[in-house]
Amino acid sequence: MRKWAWLLVLALAACQPKHGEPLKAQVRFVPEHPSVGKAEVCIEVDPRVEFTRVTVVGDMTHPGMIPVKAEAHPAGPGLWRVDAFDFNMRGDWVLTITAYDKSGKKYTKEVRLTVP
Repeated sequence: MRKWAWLLVLALAACQPKHGEPLKAQVRFVPEHPSVGKAEVCIEVDPRVEFTRVTVVGDMTHPGMIPVKAEAHPAGPGLWRVDAFDFNMRGDWVLTITAYDKSGKKYTKEVRLTVP
């Protein structure tokens, strides 16, 4: 009986979506077109939604790259910021912005950019 219970738990866990709800956000960079090195990432969200945590994970589109991870900090109503995101290589990047509201609900947004 225990085996079946564990199989059920594993099956249900596998059915959970990998991404959360779509995050409605504007993402901008300082400088506007980042080059290799550090850049500021500004994430503007609906100030009516009380987010408790926002993370940014950068992956390159080619295999073999270790993801760059950063925690954003609140910088005003509806504004979160990563002060020094490390674009450590040229090429095509996919940033995954993940935000959690006070109930723990997860929201995600992907942003694609090319670092020259």
